[in-house]
Amino acid sequence: MDDLTSIIDQLKDHEKRISALEGNLTSNNLKTTSKVKELTITELVKGEKFHSGQKKIATIVGYCEKILKLEKIDEGKIKNNWVNGKFDGKYRSNFIERAVGDGLIRDLEDGTYDLSQTGESFFEELLHKNNGKTQS
Repeated sequence: MDDLTSIIDQLKDHEKRISALEGNLTSNNLKTTSKVKELTITELVKGEKFHSGQKKIATIVGYCEKILKLEKIDEGKIKNNWVNGKFDGKYRSNFIERAVGDGLIRDLEDGTYDLSQTGESFFEELLHKNNGKTQS
């Protein structure tokens, strides 16, 4: 029985060390660890001149997918990030249809969207141009 207790204690110690190495925050070390500031949509698009609403939509979907790590990107999230990103012009839902038609994003047919391969290339180029702003 003492052997079993010893093994369990050793496993707990290993889990604690692995968590520390992987950067998992516990309530004990949360106070001493600094948090990396996340790139905002406004910072990402600052100074960018977009030539179409489709590219603005692809940027928003890319931001949600790649920076925020969201799996479900619906029209509501796109609208909110349009406002948060302070994009020029009014948001129009037909921009989504055009972005799908141009092959920048994919309609997953459940009311959500993600980047296509072409959209990923576009977004990676945008991130590369703004390399000094990213924390990824």
